[in-house]
Amino acid sequence: MDWLIPFILVLDQISKKLAQEYLMGKTIHIIGDFLTLSYVTNTGIAFGIFQGHPFIMGIIATFVVTIIYIYRKIHLKQHKSFLFDLSTVFIIGGALGNIYDRVRIEYVVDMFSVKYFSVFNVADSFVTVGGILLAIYYLKRSNDPWKKTF
Repeated sequence: MDWLIPFILVLDQISKKLAQEYLMGKTIHIIGDFLTLSYVTNTGIAFGIFQGHPFIMGIIATFVVTIIYIYRKIHLKQHKSFLFDLSTVFIIGGALGNIYDRVRIEYVVDMFSVKYFSVFNVADSFVTVGGILLAIYYLKRSNDPWKKTF
């Protein structure tokens, strides 16, 4: 399922380019004030935390992605699981989308704003969904360690 990683990276970069082209200085209301689109730069990590240290966040994120990728390869040799594979590919692809921005322009472009929450991008969404799917995988596995999960 490695082929999904560059697909996620490209999808993320296209969405960021479109945000830069069409949303700068604008706010588009999708669902009233609850969900809007706007161009925002983020020098921190997911959902705007740890602002102002893009290089350090890039190094940490690269290290974490490398560990996840190695662990994924080892784990899949022992436990074939579509859910585990999909969740880790989502996390890796999303993380690489934001690492690419940090290396290239020293900030990440965000565009989706949810009222009372945060501003995020496609890469953040893949990382979040991947994390949720990974948690589901381990929760299902913990109920019966011998049971094959998905």
